[in-house]
Amino acid sequence: MFWVGCWHQVVKGDGATGRPYFDRSYTLAKSVDDRMTMSYAIRHLGFADKDAGRFHQARERLTESVTLRREIGFRPGEAAGLVALAYLSAETGDRSAALDHLDEAESVAEGCSAKAVLGWIAHARTLIHP
Repeated sequence: MFWVGCWHQVVKGDGATGRPYFDRSYTLAKSVDDRMTMSYAIRHLGFADKDAGRFHQARERLTESVTLRREIGFRPGEAAGLVALAYLSAETGDRSAALDHLDEAESVAEGCSAKAVLGWIAHARTLIHP
Protein backbone atom coordinates (compact mmCIF):
# COMPACT_ATOMS: atom_id res chain seq x y z
CA MET A 1 0.00 0.00 0.00
CA PHE A 2 2.79 2.40 0.89
CA TRP A 3 4.57 1.96 -2.42
CA VAL A 4 1.37 2.44 -4.40
CA GLY A 5 0.88 5.71 -2.53
CA CYS A 6 4.47 6.71 -3.30
CA TRP A 7 3.96 6.00 -6.97
CA HIS A 8 0.99 8.35 -7.06
CA GLN A 9 2.55 11.05 -4.87
CA VAL A 10 6.18 11.02 -5.94
CA VAL A 11 6.14 9.71 -9.50
CA LYS A 12 2.81 11.11 -10.68
CA GLY A 13 2.78 14.21 -8.47
CA ASP A 14 -0.70 13.34 -7.19
CA GLY A 15 -0.66 13.24 -3.41
CA ALA A 16 -4.44 13.28 -3.18
CA THR A 17 -4.67 9.97 -5.03
CA GLY A 18 -1.87 8.56 -2.90
CA ARG A 19 -3.49 9.57 0.39
CA PRO A 20 -5.81 6.54 0.84
CA TYR A 21 -2.90 4.19 0.18
CA PHE A 22 -0.81 5.92 2.84
CA ASP A 23 -3.76 5.83 5.24
CA ARG A 24 -4.22 2.09 4.68
CA SER A 25 -0.47 1.47 4.90
CA TYR A 26 -0.32 3.29 8.22
CA THR A 27 -3.30 1.37 9.60
CA LEU A 28 -1.89 -2.00 8.53
CA ALA A 29 1.58 -1.18 9.88
CA LYS A 30 0.12 -0.02 13.18
CA SER A 31 -1.84 -3.26 13.53
CA VAL A 32 1.43 -5.21 13.58
CA ASP A 33 3.53 -2.53 15.34
CA ASP A 34 5.69 -1.92 12.25
CA ARG A 35 6.88 1.50 13.33
CA MET A 36 9.29 1.85 10.42
CA THR A 37 6.50 1.57 7.85
CA MET A 38 4.29 3.73 10.07
CA SER A 39 7.00 6.42 10.02
CA TYR A 40 7.11 6.41 6.23
CA ALA A 41 3.35 6.38 5.74
CA ILE A 42 2.70 9.20 8.21
CA ARG A 43 5.57 11.22 6.68
CA HIS A 44 4.00 11.01 3.25
CA LEU A 45 0.59 11.86 4.68
CA GLY A 46 2.30 14.94 6.10
CA PHE A 47 3.61 15.84 2.65
CA ALA A 48 0.09 15.47 1.24
CA ASP A 49 -1.26 17.72 3.99
CA LYS A 50 1.42 20.31 3.29
CA ASP A 51 0.62 20.30 -0.40
CA ALA A 52 -3.07 20.76 0.45
CA GLY A 53 -2.27 23.74 2.70
CA ARG A 54 -3.07 21.91 5.94
CA PHE A 55 0.14 23.02 7.63
CA HIS A 56 -0.82 22.27 11.23
CA GLN A 57 -1.80 18.69 10.31
CA ALA A 58 1.36 18.35 8.22
CA ARG A 59 3.51 19.42 11.19
CA GLU A 60 1.79 16.92 13.47
CA ARG A 61 2.33 14.08 11.02
CA LEU A 62 5.93 14.94 10.22
CA THR A 63 6.63 15.20 13.95
CA GLU A 64 5.04 11.79 14.53
CA SER A 65 7.29 10.34 11.83
CA VAL A 66 10.40 11.76 13.54
CA THR A 67 9.20 10.44 16.91
CA LEU A 68 8.65 6.94 15.51
CA ARG A 69 12.10 6.98 13.92
CA ARG A 70 13.69 8.05 17.21
CA GLU A 71 11.90 5.25 19.04
CA ILE A 72 13.30 2.59 16.73
CA GLY A 73 16.76 4.14 16.45
CA PHE A 74 16.50 4.99 12.74
CA ARG A 75 18.86 7.93 13.01
CA PRO A 76 19.28 8.75 9.27
CA GLY A 77 15.49 8.77 8.94
CA GLU A 78 15.18 10.95 12.02
CA ALA A 79 17.57 13.47 10.46
CA ALA A 80 15.66 13.37 7.17
CA GLY A 81 12.43 13.99 9.06
CA LEU A 82 13.93 17.01 10.76
CA VAL A 83 14.86 18.40 7.33
CA ALA A 84 11.23 18.01 6.26
CA LEU A 85 10.14 19.87 9.40
CA ALA A 86 12.67 22.61 8.60
CA TYR A 87 11.21 23.12 5.14
CA LEU A 88 7.69 23.20 6.54
CA SER A 89 8.70 25.73 9.19
CA ALA A 90 10.34 27.92 6.57
CA GLU A 91 7.31 27.68 4.30
CA THR A 92 5.04 28.78 7.14
CA GLY A 93 7.27 31.73 8.03
CA ASP A 94 9.09 30.38 11.09
CA ARG A 95 12.71 30.72 9.99
CA SER A 96 14.01 30.36 13.53
CA ALA A 97 12.36 26.95 13.94
CA ALA A 98 13.55 25.97 10.46
CA LEU A 99 17.15 26.70 11.38
CA ASP A 100 16.76 24.92 14.73
CA HIS A 101 15.47 21.83 12.91
CA LEU A 102 18.42 21.97 10.51
CA ASP A 103 20.88 22.27 13.39
CA GLU A 104 19.33 19.25 15.10
CA ALA A 105 19.22 17.32 11.81
CA GLU A 106 22.89 18.06 11.23
CA SER A 107 23.85 16.83 14.68
CA VAL A 108 21.88 13.60 14.20
CA ALA A 109 23.19 13.06 10.66
CA GLU A 110 26.79 13.65 11.70
CA GLY A 111 26.36 11.25 14.61
CA CYS A 112 25.33 8.41 12.30
CA SER A 113 27.40 9.39 9.22
CA ALA A 114 24.28 9.98 7.09
CA LYS A 115 26.20 11.63 4.25
CA ALA A 116 23.25 11.96 1.88
CA VAL A 117 21.16 13.67 4.55
CA LEU A 118 24.07 16.01 5.32
CA GLY A 119 23.91 17.02 1.66
CA TRP A 120 20.18 17.71 1.97
CA ILE A 121 20.86 19.82 5.05
CA ALA A 122 23.55 21.84 3.27
CA HIS A 123 21.18 22.44 0.36
CA ALA A 124 18.34 23.44 2.71
CA ARG A 125 20.64 25.97 4.38
CA THR A 126 21.19 27.66 1.00
CA LEU A 127 17.42 27.99 0.59
CA ILE A 128 16.61 28.97 4.18
CA HIS A 129 18.86 31.92 4.88
CA PRO A 130 19.47 32.97 8.48
